[in-house]
Amino acid sequence: MNEHSVRQTRWQPVLAQMFEELRAGSPRAEVYWAQQLAFGPVFFYAVLLAVREGILSPEDRDHLRRIVPMALSLLGALPDGNGGDPATLLLLARRQASALAVGRRQLLTRLAARLGLEISNPPYEPVPGRLQRPYELIGWRPPG
Repeated sequence: MNEHSVRQTRWQPVLAQMFEELRAGSPRAEVYWAQQLAFGPVFFYAVLLAVREGILSPEDRDHLRRIVPMALSLLGALPDGNGGDPATLLLLARRQASALAVGRRQLLTRLAARLGLEISNPPYEPVPGRLQRPYELIGWRPPG
C-alpha cells in the first residue's frame, strides 16, 4: 500500500465517509470508527497513509486526535454490556488478541505522535508472552 497514494485506493470513499460521520458529531460514530481503527486489519493503514500524505484537513486531524486514544483504550479492555454471554466474550477476546499480536498498540501510539498527541506511558513494547497466555485459554495462539 506504500506504493499507492491513499487518494488512488479503494479506501478513499471509506475515509471520506468516516470523516463525514465524525463531522456530524455523533458519539456512536466516534466509537464505531475507533473500533475500526483499533481492530480493522487494513483500515488502520489507510488512515496512517492519509496522515503521512498530509491530505487531511486540520478539522479531520482533530477528529482523529479524538478517536486515537479511544482506539488505544479499546485494545486494553473488553466492553461492558455483553450480558456475560461466553460466546460474545470469546469473539471479543480473540479480536483483541489478534490486534495486540500485530502490535496495534504500538502503531496507534505512533499515529498519535504523528497527530501531535502526547500519550502518557506509551506502550511501545509488544505484549509480553506471559500476558498472552490467558488468550491461549480461549483457543488463540500468538503467531510465530
